[in-house]
Amino acid sequence: MGVALAEMRVCLYLEAENVVARSGFRTAFARHLQALHKMGIPVTTDPSDSSFDILHVHWFGPRSLYYLKRAKQQGKIVIAHAHSIGAYDFRDSFTLSNTFAPLYEKYLNYFYELSDAICTPSEHAKRLLQAQGITKPIYVVSNGVDLERFKFDAQAREKYRQRLGLKHFTVFCAGNVIPRKGVLDFLEVARRLPHFDFVWFGHVWSRLLAFDIEMHQALDERPPNVKLPGFIEDAPGAFSAGDLLFYPSYGETHGLVLFEAAALFRPLVLRDLPEYSLAGFRDGENCLMGKSVDDFCQKILYLANDAALRERLIQEAYRLAEANSLERVGHQLRRLYQALLEGRTL
Repeated sequence: MGVALAEMRVCLYLEAENVVARSGFRTAFARHLQALHKMGIPVTTDPSDSSFDILHVHWFGPRSLYYLKRAKQQGKIVIAHAHSIGAYDFRDSFTLSNTFAPLYEKYLNYFYELSDAICTPSEHAKRLLQAQGITKPIYVVSNGVDLERFKFDAQAREKYRQRLGLKHFTVFCAGNVIPRKGVLDFLEVARRLPHFDFVWFGHVWSRLLAFDIEMHQALDERPPNVKLPGFIEDAPGAFSAGDLLFYPSYGETHGLVLFEAAALFRPLVLRDLPEYSLAGFRDGENCLMGKSVDDFCQKILYLANDAALRERLIQEAYRLAEANSLERVGHQLRRLYQALLEGRTL
């Protein structure tokens, strides 16, 4: 298309921003916006302004579909950001999600195939998309971690510990309270470790939207050492109140909270999933991994009682946070945009 890097203008678009305000979609969109600003790339968030060269959509709703098709008709480059893979991350989330997962995945594949290229936040997500038969080129670009914002804050730690009534070694998790995130295992581990405090930061959806009999019963009967403060905007401060991130999710395309906790020098206990290995997490090297409630309890106890082990793991995990910094993401996006405008692949 002959557009010079200095003249390139990008539209980063997130449909229904208020609806997804407490989701990873919104976080990734905001981080990418920051990353582009750091690179000095002119960017708009208004797709009705047609003066851009590249449309990079972060959701897949009807307005996104409209602007995607319009941009293609105008001869512009379109990138679809695949935060969601389909049935893989849709199942065990919201009411009737398992019923509609195949249809949901079919629509996503249709949407992604309309683009010129697809971005996705991890190598694992890329492989899943390829296995579904996606033919468009797929590029891995991290959602990014703002290392200037995600810094451990001792004052914030004390503020949130006091606000939440935390008096003991504190295990925390973050994310929407849905079955796929491993809520049941989190609650059971808390029950078995009553001398620790447990906190889950994240939105608890109404039973109408996220109905799961077993999960809601477990939440209603949760042990007294579990706190559910809901979504907290000040994630760095809230996470600083914790001593260890326990992330029992059954499947993630990126798991941004892992990198955020690593940036705050919080040790990590994760479910042993192949996607984490692809992202650079290594059991015993920069985190501890388990496959069962027994494993998780054992790993948490190891870390709680071994300061030297915690220190070794957090120093190594911080390297992964650095590898996902906004500066790195900005450089990745700039290289990708320029290559697409020049008609080449990376």
